[in-house]
Amino acid sequence: MAQQQEQHQLQQEWVDRDATHLVHPLHNPAAHASARVWTGGEGAYLTDADGNRFIDCLSGLWNNTAGNGRHELADAASKQMREMGFASGYTGSTNPRAIELAERLADVTYPNINHFYLTSGGGESTDSNIKMARYYWKVKGKPEKTKVISRIWGYHGVTFAAMCATGIAPYWGMFEPRIPG
Repeated sequence: MAQQQEQHQLQQEWVDRDATHLVHPLHNPAAHASARVWTGGEGAYLTDADGNRFIDCLSGLWNNTAGNGRHELADAASKQMREMGFASGYTGSTNPRAIELAERLADVTYPNINHFYLTSGGGESTDSNIKMARYYWKVKGKPEKTKVISRIWGYHGVTFAAMCATGIAPYWGMFEPRIPG
């Protein structure tokens, strides 16, 4: 009983510290007052500060589709970080891993898809695609073509353009006015 009380007290301390310093995507302060604190994960499961195990139903929404605790992925990331943690692909530069990834993607996509723009997340991908589409129409002499088509109830990311394209009306009030188009 004392250990459970201690764990609950630790969880509340984490929630209080979180409230002091963090802002979360689609933040709802009332719901967050009793937030669950995740302290571990294995495969498709998460463990909270009280030791309860849950299926991680939201991981794929952002960045964890491969699951938690994947040692082979941690080892590969660690090896790459020791070799080179990051190198920008901005104008006039590239790196072997980006080239190899693009080649692998070309091997598994349709034969006419051979060029790739690498991003680090869904919102960044959505924003980049909106930007590329606008650039395309500008080059074609039709800069007025700015409409973005998305699905009702479709979620497209936490960046501003991605949230504007999100088809979940209750989210819009948090950041309106939306980007026109």
